[in-house]
Amino acid sequence: MNRFWNSRLSFFASREIQILLNSRSYATSTESSSHRFPKEGFGAPIWRRTIGVFILGFAWYQADRYFVKDGEKHPVTKWIENLMIPESEYKRRNLEHLYLSAEASKDKILFGEAEWPPIYRLRYPEQFEKASSHCIEPGTEIDLSDLVVRQD
Repeated sequence: MNRFWNSRLSFFASREIQILLNSRSYATSTESSSHRFPKEGFGAPIWRRTIGVFILGFAWYQADRYFVKDGEKHPVTKWIENLMIPESEYKRRNLEHLYLSAEASKDKILFGEAEWPPIYRLRYPEQFEKASSHCIEPGTEIDLSDLVVRQD
């Protein structure tokens, strides 16, 4: 039994495997990776973009001050107000919706209170065929061939 395990463990005892097992590899080691990190500093794209955003913001603020003179409304505000629907139109729409809602509620109450007409059932429906066919005057006979008695 010892010989069995010794032959299996001899693989791990070899010098090459021991070197691989005992050596460490680091993410920053220059031998194992070819990736180079960029040089850090204030010339990175994030800083350039941040400065660009500040410059654009300042220019926008100055343009806004130029367009708005002595309490006038901003041109964008004037344009939005031009596109808006007047208040009187909203009042008219609301009143029309209120009227239609009231009509719909009246209809709902009317149909909710409706009832089916009562059904009068005969105890013996074969009474329709009980009379003699010889005593019937012409024109007074009713055709009951398609009569269907409901079972519900």
